[in-house]
Amino acid sequence: MIAGTIKAKRIDEAIKIIKMKKADLYEIRADALESFEGIERLKPFAEKLIVTVRSKEEGGFREISDEERLELFGEFMRIKPAFVDIEFKSAISKNVIELAKGKEVGVIISYHDFDKTPDFEELRELLKEMKKLKADVIKIVTFARRYLDNVSIIKLYECEENLIAFCMGEKGKLSRAFSLVLSPFTYASLGEASAPGQLSIEDMEMLSAIVGGRNG
Repeated sequence: MIAGTIKAKRIDEAIKIIKMKKADLYEIRADALESFEGIERLKPFAEKLIVTVRSKEEGGFREISDEERLELFGEFMRIKPAFVDIEFKSAISKNVIELAKGKEVGVIISYHDFDKTPDFEELRELLKEMKKLKADVIKIVTFARRYLDNVSIIKLYECEENLIAFCMGEKGKLSRAFSLVLSPFTYASLGEASAPGQLSIEDMEMLSAIVGGRNG
């Protein structure tokens, strides 16, 4: 399955993209929104939505305080999206997880390294720590400085089933192809890329047809 990432300034713009672009899931980057008016209008699409209010430190599009982020997660959870995505290192991770479980909303716990890919042993220890939070899906994304970094990331799939793991950057595109097969779902852009090396939904669909995704 492929989750299309939506970078929109307004809710109505996000809805327009959802209606125009076909994807299995849609990641709403709430940190890119300039207005939150009309969140309730997303309810008809809720079962396909991933709501991400990304911190600036891990690739968010603007600075948002933890207090505001927690409030926004609460507002979006009123429509019961399929998932919310919160950073493993965030001070509000446990609060978001508790809130989501109370609303029966799935949780993606995520980690991003925009500088490098740690070695496999370090990644495996990170995975062990992330599993302690008992999220529904674990997401580990690093930056590939060399093609061999893809190997370290791909090996992680031997340790966990509900894992999304790939490398950013031009040299990390190989791992994005593997994530089509090994992850419960993976990500593609529905317009402007939200991360270095992110492929378009069209490119990912073509790759999926070639390699065969886990869930079609």
